[in-house]
Amino acid sequence: MDSEFLERLQRISLTEEEELDIKIQVHHHKETLEECSLSLLGRFLSDKPVNLRAAKNLLRTVWRVGNDLKWVIENGPWCFDNHLLVLRRWEKGMTAMNVSFPRIHLWVQVWGLPFDLMNTEVGKVLRKGFGDVLDVDVKAFTSDQSRFL
Repeated sequence: MDSEFLERLQRISLTEEEELDIKIQVHHHKETLEECSLSLLGRFLSDKPVNLRAAKNLLRTVWRVGNDLKWVIENGPWCFDNHLLVLRRWEKGMTAMNVSFPRIHLWVQVWGLPFDLMNTEVGKVLRKGFGDVLDVDVKAFTSDQSRFL
């Protein structure tokens, strides 16, 4: 947007008639808050279109395996059709315009290490370079077919 348009937009104001206060009566607010507290908000990190209907159907099926929201969050990261899905729990006051995703949990694979360096000790040293590490998958480099940490 050009600066002239932005300046004009900032000068727009409501008339007295348009400044009506609207009082909202919420009769079932407690129940609504309770329902929202069991919600996750998510966003696909992608510049390409995502088939949301197919993604929703697949993820619902996969997530039925878990017991709750905590399971869904802890067993990520989730993706659909190579599009990363970031998730977070709903918090009171969130709107579509102010929700943010400050952290993303990712699995990291380190390829090309000599076989003698594929061990827990090296995994612990390498993970220091990745920030906060939740877990190191020991099974990946202790199997007979290990190719990465």
